[in-house]
Amino acid sequence: MKLGARSSSNSSSNGLPTIDVKVHFHTVSSEAKRDYISDQALDKQFALLRDVYANYDINIQRDETVASRTVDDFLATGSWPLTSQQVAAKKDFLTRTRKGGYDAINLYFYTDMLENFWGSCTLPQDNVTRTFDDVNFREDGCGINADSLPNGPFERVGLGYTTIHEVGHWFGLLHVFQGYTCEGSGDFVDDTPAAQVDTTGCPIGKDSCPDVPGLDPIHNYMDYSDDSCYNEFTEGQKLRMHSMWETLRLSAKVIS
Repeated sequence: MKLGARSSSNSSSNGLPTIDVKVHFHTVSSEAKRDYISDQALDKQFALLRDVYANYDINIQRDETVASRTVDDFLATGSWPLTSQQVAAKKDFLTRTRKGGYDAINLYFYTDMLENFWGSCTLPQDNVTRTFDDVNFREDGCGINADSLPNGPFERVGLGYTTIHEVGHWFGLLHVFQGYTCEGSGDFVDDTPAAQVDTTGCPIGKDSCPDVPGLDPIHNYMDYSDDSCYNEFTEGQKLRMHSMWETLRLSAKVIS
């Protein structure tokens, strides 16, 4: 079966076929934290990722039994390169490590990210070509703070759900509080209630938009709630993920 191809033999109850998506794990460590990210933590992270997205007819598969590992003090920060030397180093690093097509997830776990910065991920873009000369292809993926892996040192984000959140962006989802307003199109999903502020903790009954229907979706993976608070995507988010993957990621041009 073609990488990332849709499986016609496995359809969900609402008629959407299950999509098969490859994921590739990469660790980027400083010399001082060379052994910080264990294979066991990555295995737990993959299991969580697979199990959560399976609920939304997305079959995430991991071919490699171990992650690619890079030790580099600058790259381990996950920082935006500032000098020409850093730009070249990052380009070379991504060219060497990125795997699969535009329909494959590349997750980079960094040991030395800025404090309280947990991750970021690229949204799907139009007119991407599957060549490393296209920056939107080369830099596609998620950069995630290694402290957010399962059994991490911080209770609020130590269960592995940062990766669930960031991969949601990779599939095209925006924050449920997008725009920080009770009006407008928000996250472009009809069944996520409006929220004017992001969430900290798990404040049951939070309602930052009292004049519109619904409480703030604090349990939604696309909020900023504590890991222990998360438990859902909506049906509308599921439809958006499937649509964005098929129309933007699966259809990316191949340059021979």
